[in-house]
Amino acid sequence: MADGGGGPLVWPHLARWLAERKTASAHAERFNVLADALWGGVAAAALSMRLWPVAAICVVGFINCLLFGGPVFLLIALAVFVTGVLGGTAWFGLAFHLDTEPLPTALAIVTILSYVILIGTTAYRLRLRQRATRAALEHEERKSHELLTNVFPESIVPRLRGGESPIADQFADVTVVFIDIVDFTPLAERIGPRRTVLLLNDLFGRFDQAARGCGVEKIETTGDGYLAVAGAPAPLEAHVEAGARFALAALSAVKEGVAAVEAVHVRIGLHAGPVYAGVIGDSRFHYKLFGDTVNVASRVQGHAQPGRALASEAVFRRLRHAFRLEEHGTVDLKGHGPMRTYWLVGRL
Repeated sequence: MADGGGGPLVWPHLARWLAERKTASAHAERFNVLADALWGGVAAAALSMRLWPVAAICVVGFINCLLFGGPVFLLIALAVFVTGVLGGTAWFGLAFHLDTEPLPTALAIVTILSYVILIGTTAYRLRLRQRATRAALEHEERKSHELLTNVFPESIVPRLRGGESPIADQFADVTVVFIDIVDFTPLAERIGPRRTVLLLNDLFGRFDQAARGCGVEKIETTGDGYLAVAGAPAPLEAHVEAGARFALAALSAVKEGVAAVEAVHVRIGLHAGPVYAGVIGDSRFHYKLFGDTVNVASRVQGHAQPGRALASEAVFRRLRHAFRLEEHGTVDLKGHGPMRTYWLVGRL
């Protein structure tokens, strides 16, 4: 008897452990309820099927079954309960002890169980609605997160959701990549608005894919321009190399898809240094880069030839051992004076 009675004392702790494991099955709760039904049947046999103790066991079991599985699951649990009763009877022996007024007591118990089934069924339906509502909310949450990550860098989204305001950062060393479509205005006039939109969607989509592959963060598109940064907002030790790989990948992307059909060319400028960044706007938010590094990258791009990437001297000093660069010469950058620049040709 002592060995058989120890199971119900140990089982609640074991059931909780099974349900809370990281690798627990999605059906762990139902498994626990069925195990409770089996132990309940054994306990009912051990209690000689006394009506009120057995009724208490059944009430708890019915409620759990209806909450975690519904009416069909209740029938399965009843079969398991009967199995437990038969097993307990074989173990403890058959010795029924009925109450002094079995019929009135039995009717009272049936009435109680009927109410329990009614309440449990209602609770199960409410639970199903709750699950459907939770699933819908989770779906909307995922959609919202996907929309935000399409607009903002991944690391900025939790800060936005957390209500941080203003979001403003300073980065000591990043690489800024500026891409511009050559002669975009006459191109757009020649191919028309629909073809222009298809062109930009296809080309910028290829740039986005290249940026993700190189660990570069797209910041924004401005008409025919594309701005990206390596090393912000997520730090990246080899950000100059990542920016160079992205620039070369962008030049290759122009030779594919709609851009290749329309014979599109781009100019690319690269510069490395400190920047400021933050989320700007009250209703329409944008993640922006600020600082002299951004301005220099834009002006370097303005001196690039169609189909080529031009790097500043700051980029050249850190790339020359891993990439092929050819000297372009000194250019006069508006607001910055003369600067030596180099063509980014490829990797060594």
